[in-house]
Amino acid sequence: MVSARLHLDPEIVAACGRELAGVAQRLAEENAALQATITGSAGPWGADESASVFAVAYQAVLGQAMVALGSYTEQLGFAAATLVFEARAVVEADEAAAADLYAAGGLPGA
Repeated sequence: MVSARLHLDPEIVAACGRELAGVAQRLAEENAALQATITGSAGPWGADESASVFAVAYQAVLGQAMVALGSYTEQLGFAAATLVFEARAVVEADEAAAADLYAAGGLPGA
């Protein structure tokens, strides 16, 4: 059996979470722009008869794709928030443990 420890710097984890939140925000903005292009009055395929047929044929596929992109964006945002939250929790736990040690007079046997 292999035993290993994972050492993480809470500040770095929180910074990564904030950066990931920025990525999620940009993705949400790009998804909104794509949605506006797809559903806009002109549509990305043009306004002639063949473009209208093409648009109808792909509407269901595009709808599912937009739902999936929205879901992925939401999950990315949730992961970002979780990273920041967990980093704060680690810092708070460390601070509480340090305060308890200090209040008890230091480390046992020191």
